[in-house]
Amino acid sequence: MFWLSLYLYVPILPLQAERVGSSLSMVGLIIASYAIAQIALRIPIGVSADIVGRRKPFAVAALALSTIGAIGLALAPDPWTLFAARTVTGIAAAGWVAITVLYASYFTPERSGQAMARIMSINTVALVLASLAGGLISDRFGPEATFYAGAAAGVAGVLLLSRAKEPRSEIRQSYTRGHFFEVARTPLLLVVGGIGILVQFVTFAASFGFIPLYAHRIGASDAEVGYVLSVMLVAALAGTLISTYLVARLGHRAAIMIGSIIIAASMAIVPSVEAVGILALSQAVGGFGRGLVNTVLIGLSLRAVAPAQRATAMGIYQAIYAIGMMSGPLVGGLVADTSGLDTVFYMVAIVSIAAGLLGFARPVPGRRSPALN
Repeated sequence: MFWLSLYLYVPILPLQAERVGSSLSMVGLIIASYAIAQIALRIPIGVSADIVGRRKPFAVAALALSTIGAIGLALAPDPWTLFAARTVTGIAAAGWVAITVLYASYFTPERSGQAMARIMSINTVALVLASLAGGLISDRFGPEATFYAGAAAGVAGVLLLSRAKEPRSEIRQSYTRGHFFEVARTPLLLVVGGIGILVQFVTFAASFGFIPLYAHRIGASDAEVGYVLSVMLVAALAGTLISTYLVARLGHRAAIMIGSIIIAASMAIVPSVEAVGILALSQAVGGFGRGLVNTVLIGLSLRAVAPAQRATAMGIYQAIYAIGMMSGPLVGGLVADTSGLDTVFYMVAIVSIAAGLLGFARPVPGRRSPALN
């Protein structure tokens, strides 16, 4: 319900932004506004959750805000109101810190990698359903209906989560700045966050930013735009599910590099694609790579610290990679306005290769590296 409430309208949002009079740069700014609150709030949410030893209240608040933001998007009459409403949904998305750590609390530390693979699978399934349903709802009932559907999913999520029991967690007797900086200086967490910036840069500049616009320009309907994103996300689920196997066989570094090369190839081919079906196929290939890389990264971010520090670590990791969520569409919009839409896809292909190379930084464990605590 959380991801349905935030992503039912994502295939339609860039198109809706153009409909209310946005330039390509403004489209990028609206998409980037989703990340502003995440950069600012994910660390405070993680720290607060570790201090109080509870994550559920933060998760409930996130779902409530996703409902408010979706209604605001539906009613927005101009680009700047759309920007403000999308910022509210970014505040809601910052609650993913609490949700992921709440889910991980049901598992032993040794099973944190499996837990993250599972919740990333749930995340991907929700995004598939959201992208598929969002395009269909827009075609049948109009673009605004997708935003109201997202609001309804948020309400449903609040009702469901209010009935869930939160496992007992270790409560820190005192939490100081020293505890925070101990986590913030963890070398592996910083490198993983840096890779995350580049991966999210590609995702939000292209996959959730200008791929829908490109699809529309080669003749795709709103429903077909949803199909393109849906097949991409289905493939991402496959990448998520195979991540544990690939890491066990090849190591974290190789898994990150393989996924990054796959993403880069899927983006570099876009400017030569003229058929919606071929575009969907190329994005399915890229989705597989993104699912693989994202799952490896989120697992490493949890394994880098002790269980009592997980919410802080997750907040830091997600705040760091949110820089890519903001900068990707901003830079992509400027590049599209000045050099054309095709240039955006070549740019993100290069960024993806850089992410793979960063995966070979020293703190990232290789195939024969000892298990992390």
